[in-house]
Amino acid sequence: MLYREINYVFLVLIGIVLNFPANATEARVSMLTDTCIACHGEKGVSVGPATPSISGMRESLFIKAMEDMKTGKRPSTVMAIIAKGYTSREIAIMAAYFHKQPTTRYSQSFDEEKARRGKVLYEQYCSGCHKIKGKRKPLSNKVAGQWMPYLRIRLEELRSGRDSTSPVMTSAVKNFLKTNSEESLEDIIHFYGSQK
Repeated sequence: MLYREINYVFLVLIGIVLNFPANATEARVSMLTDTCIACHGEKGVSVGPATPSISGMRESLFIKAMEDMKTGKRPSTVMAIIAKGYTSREIAIMAAYFHKQPTTRYSQSFDEEKARRGKVLYEQYCSGCHKIKGKRKPLSNKVAGQWMPYLRIRLEELRSGRDSTSPVMTSAVKNFLKTNSEESLEDIIHFYGSQK
């Protein structure tokens, strides 16, 4: 009888030990990613127009953005403070989680005429990196359907030089504005805002 009870306790303990890492990892993922939901939305689909959706974001870009905010290279409001609270390993865990999430976007109001003109400009200037469909370049993020107010903020940060973390995009925006107007940039924003 005692032998059977010892075997039972032993089997239970082995089960706990073998399952602990898996359960701890799952708890750790949700513990880390749940802190993002208030601003970036459930599964990274933002409900706030000045906060980007991060669902489906490439892992390498998520990590770069977090590390750049952590070091102060990329301008941010509260994210610089928040990013400093995470280790590189924790950032990688969050990056993997958000990368796996579907890139569903909320509908937003946009001007159809601006979006139509923006599509022409997109095809000429942006489609090489920021594809709507098909394979994207390794360091380009999906911009389609991103909140328009957020896109305005990011483009201004790049154009003004406040964000020096993406020299290619900074150069692209500046070169675009050499031959196109501010209104043309707004057309592209409306085109991206019209997408999902």
